[in-house]
Amino acid sequence: MTIFEVRRAYHHSLSNIRGWFGDASLSGQLTFLDRLSILDAWQQEMVEFFERNGYCFACNRRLGRCGCPKLSN
Repeated sequence: MTIFEVRRAYHHSLSNIRGWFGDASLSGQLTFLDRLSILDAWQQEMVEFFERNGYCFACNRRLGRCGCPKLSN
């Protein structure tokens, strides 16, 4: 995938999660911490999606050209 396709998929996913959070029948019973946990998991999935496709989530460069510091988990 090109970076444009990866970012398009990211924005589509972001739109979906915003819609889901905006739908009270789906997310109305979630606490603030529940929402943060879901967003954290979603963001980690996006980081992994970018990496699987050869890009850095933070800077959008190819992994070989990325100069971002690596965070240890």
